[in-house]
Amino acid sequence: MEPIGLTLQQARQKRRLKLETISKKTKISTSYLKALEAEDWDVFPAPAYTQVFLHSYANFLNLDSDELVREYKKYLETTTKVPVAERLIPKRIRPKKLTILPIAISIMVFIIWGGWFLFFRSPSPPVVEVIEKKKAPLTLKATAIEEVWVSIAVDGKEEAQELLQAGDFKTWEAEESLKIRVGNAGGIELELNGEPLEPLGERGQIVTKTFVREEEE
Repeated sequence: MEPIGLTLQQARQKRRLKLETISKKTKISTSYLKALEAEDWDVFPAPAYTQVFLHSYANFLNLDSDELVREYKKYLETTTKVPVAERLIPKRIRPKKLTILPIAISIMVFIIWGGWFLFFRSPSPPVVEVIEKKKAPLTLKATAIEEVWVSIAVDGKEEAQELLQAGDFKTWEAEESLKIRVGNAGGIELELNGEPLEPLGERGQIVTKTFVREEEE
């Protein structure tokens, strides 16, 4: 199979589509679309984001989205199996065999890289899941205060995924249950049945919250 990025790019160019046009249709920012075609995976906050955007982009281009996601997962498995020292040392300066002070070099690189990571990037936040019972009907309103990925399932139906920009708002209604999964818990405000809800979590945190209709006594 051809590389993921090349497959996406060729399919887009074959249909003579611009990234800006696709961005408006899919609600995926052009920067993320470019990153997908360039296979610049580090642009995305977490692999879960990458898989969602890759799936949506591939579906829009009428490609086999499941196959492309599987290829991405294979890439993840490959990178996680590579020894830490091998991943941290740039390829252009990596000899075939580290024969001179391998332990010292590995530790030095790890310290430098680790310091950069702590100062300029935050670790992957934990996933939090909450279930809350409410009276029907369930009407959930969401307002994005910054870019945020949202997945919503209404009455147990297949989840719909969207990328909201700051200022965007959405409303969902359900008879039995509403399940919302947010990729940036601090970037969204929610209102259920006309009442504002407490913040889902912190900025960058992945949170899943389910609202279930109370059974009548």
